[in-house]
Amino acid sequence: MDANSVTAICATVIAVASLVVSITEARASRRHNFQSVRPLLSLDCLRLNSGLAGIRIRNAGLGPAIIRVTTLYLDGDEVGPWEKQVVDPLRGTFAVWPNFSTLRPGKPIPVGQELMILAVEDYQPARDAEFWTAVTQRIRIHVQYESIYGNERQEAWFEGSPRHQIELPSHGRDDAESSINNDAQTEPSQYL
Repeated sequence: MDANSVTAICATVIAVASLVVSITEARASRRHNFQSVRPLLSLDCLRLNSGLAGIRIRNAGLGPAIIRVTTLYLDGDEVGPWEKQVVDPLRGTFAVWPNFSTLRPGKPIPVGQELMILAVEDYQPARDAEFWTAVTQRIRIHVQYESIYGNERQEAWFEGSPRHQIELPSHGRDDAESSINNDAQTEPSQYL
């Protein structure tokens, strides 16, 4: 082997190594970009001393969450999407008409935003007992959402309060999916 052959082989090896490093770095950069805008929605029930009580959704992720599909379950039966025309009949059954926020497809939930999607502002235990029972035991909400890249669907579940949970059908979820938001099913600010 002469010097020119050795030089050519070395140049080829260096070029291939550079190509491998470039591809690896591009993939890592792309993965980082996806992760840097990944949303993380959680739903929980909340009851504050100020009188606010209901269901809250919040985005604790790094990027906005784009709502794709929502489903309301009442007493284990699928009712429909979390929209006004579906939720209004339920709202009409309570002593006080609760405030409501829709979760329509395409709606963005910005980073750090907390939104009360069903709430009474002046909770009174005697008057609003039926509302609180519905929030903690009867209502289940499934939300599918994605990042602004739209590359992967994620989901969040609201399943009431763990203290009050009733065993309901899994609606096609496996155990891994049902534990996604176990931390989000608490009553973080409840004062009795």
